Order: sequence, then C-alpha cells, then structure tokens
Amino acid sequence: MQPPEGERARIARFFDPLPFWYPPLEDEVNDDSAFGLHAVTQRPMAMYHSWGSQNAWLRQIHARNRLYVPVGVAAEAGLADDDWAELSSRHGAIRAQVRVMRGVNARTVWTWNAIGKKAGAWGLDPDAPEATKGFLLNHLIDELLPAHADGRRYAAADPLTGQAAWYDLRVAIRRIDPPAAETAEEREPQTRDALRYGSEFSQRAQSRVDWRSLVPGLKGRPR
Repeated sequence: MQPPEGERARIARFFDPLPFWYPPLEDEVNDDSAFGLHAVTQRPMAMYHSWGSQNAWLRQIHARNRLYVPVGVAAEAGLADDDWAELSSRHGAIRAQVRVMRGVNARTVWTWNAIGKKAGAWGLDPDAPEATKGFLLNHLIDELLPAHADGRRYAAADPLTGQAAWYDLRVAIRRIDPPAAETAEEREPQTRDALRYGSEFSQRAQSRVDWRSLVPGLKGRPR
C-alpha cells in the first residue's frame, strides 16, 4: 500500500520514527513583518477542561480574561495595563484588554482560554462579563493553510495525526481606543432553544423517560 503520489514527499518529510523539530507550518506561509508574534492559550488552573468551567463560584472568579503582552512588545505598540488592543492574524481580528507581563517569551502573547462565551450561552445573563468582556483566540485561527498552486489546501494541523495546530498561531498587535459598545454580532444572544439538549433527563421528565430507549441496543433488555 502506497500513499497517493502527490502526498509521498510530504509524508516522507514528517513521518520519522525519531522525534525532530521543524518550523510550525504557519511560519511557512506567514510574513514575519506582518505577523511577527506568536499567540498561545492555556486553561485557568481552577477551571481545567469543563469540570471547573461549570462551577458557578469559580466562574465568578474567572469571569473575564486579559491579553498578556511582553514588556518589549507593549512598549513597541504603546500599550499599558488596561489599554485596548486589536490582535489580528491572516484569518481575522479581535479586540482585547491587555496586561503587561514580564514572565513570558519576548515575542509571545497569551491569554486564558474557555473564558469568553457568546451572550446567552450556558444560561448567562446577557450582561455577564464572560459575554461582554471575555474573548477567545479561536476567531484568529484558520482551519486550513493557504492554497497551493493547484488549489489544494491542507489542514492547519499536524501532518500525521491531524491534531489542530492551535499553538502555531502568528499574530500582530496594535493599540486601539476603548470600544464604545459591542457590535451587533458580538452581542447577539444565543437562543434558549439551542440550550435544551438533554432536557428530557431533568426534573420530572426523568421519571417519564425509559433511559434504555435512549441508548441504541438496550431497548427491551431487562432492567
């Protein structure tokens, strides 16, 4: 069995049984003069995965996130604590409030992930800080790399495993004036109908639903 002829050189390059380093795929398509910074995220330590994210008390502590900017980058962009910045990539742009930080790589900005929510998601009040002040870097990440000469586009992912290359993101930053208000797109709430998945298991509905009928292959089996 052989891979398609057009893919063999790429597979041979990356499929090495011994670990080796190569430049992120984003670096091969980005212009350093346009997007000279790296951008990464990490979970708040109290909210790993969804376990802590669903805790209402922890969410009041981690109700918003900031963009942490190295001292040198902040000086170049004229940024200070609590200033607003536009962060852009080849895919899009977002705005965020910054904090200047010394303990970070000199050419890397970062933020907590999983803080920003769409208004109305998780039953949030429309004015909750998670919806009005929180943000995500997801809007800057393209799922695909730019097209080749023949029109093919590879995923922005590890060539072998397909794992999304979230940490390959390259960005640019500039200072902006504080926003007067959120745009209509940012403030458009998520409808309640989209949040009703699983409602059949709640409260009195649980006593009326035979859970075996909801799991393929279990209907009709003895309790």
